[in-house]
Amino acid sequence: MKNKIGWCNTTWNPVWGCNNNCEYCYARGMAKRFKKSIAIKETVYKTERLDLLSPSQLLIEGDKIISSLDKFQPTFLHSQFDKELPKKPQRIFVGSMSEIAHWKKRWVRDTLDKILEYPQHKFQFLTKFPKIYAQWYFHPNCWLGVTITKNDDFFKGAYNFIFPKNSETNRHNIKYISFEPLSGEISDLEILKYFDWVIIGAETGNRKGKVIPKKEWVENIVNYCRKENIPVYLKDSLKDIYPVEIKEFPEKEIKSE
Repeated sequence: MKNKIGWCNTTWNPVWGCNNNCEYCYARGMAKRFKKSIAIKETVYKTERLDLLSPSQLLIEGDKIISSLDKFQPTFLHSQFDKELPKKPQRIFVGSMSEIAHWKKRWVRDTLDKILEYPQHKFQFLTKFPKIYAQWYFHPNCWLGVTITKNDDFFKGAYNFIFPKNSETNRHNIKYISFEPLSGEISDLEILKYFDWVIIGAETGNRKGKVIPKKEWVENIVNYCRKENIPVYLKDSLKDIYPVEIKEFPEKEIKSE
């Protein structure tokens, strides 16, 4: 699926749904908007490819998917999981419509198994609960990211994630931090030296209570990354706040084909 994220070439969403209940979540609205079309696609796929369910069972299955997506409950979608991924190298964001920390174990296992079939790609994961990374072996072509929106988020496991003694299972992976949406000043900048890449973005949309980042919040992060030679990617959502275009990657950029 093409996207407006910027730092990836495409997305892959074998699971839709999340239990975080973030007030700024864009994915919840998308799930409600497309729940019927996704349910149809899923049931058609099962009829044509898996041949597992009778017509009456498929109707029940479709209603279950619609209900799950309406509530934004984590839902595994075979039609999305089994889609063919690009042949030429891409940066693929896995799970833009979900939170991997809420996936069932078999969903994680099956996704990691499929990634083995595509060594040419970079698979980008992002979570608010990075302890999930210590529970699985992620192949070296997986980039492991943690979302931080404000200082309090660091206490959800980011410290354990980045220190070597607690990251034996992911020491070979690129680790990155995503300040999106940035909703407060980040005071603990020293932690950034343990990351390979930093993304910064503002909340989009017109939500009541939306936090607009201050220029100095962005500037402080960028200046620290410059000092530590950490590549930075600024989302287009910051153009009116910090009018400097910086779109760097932790290694040579993979261009979209």
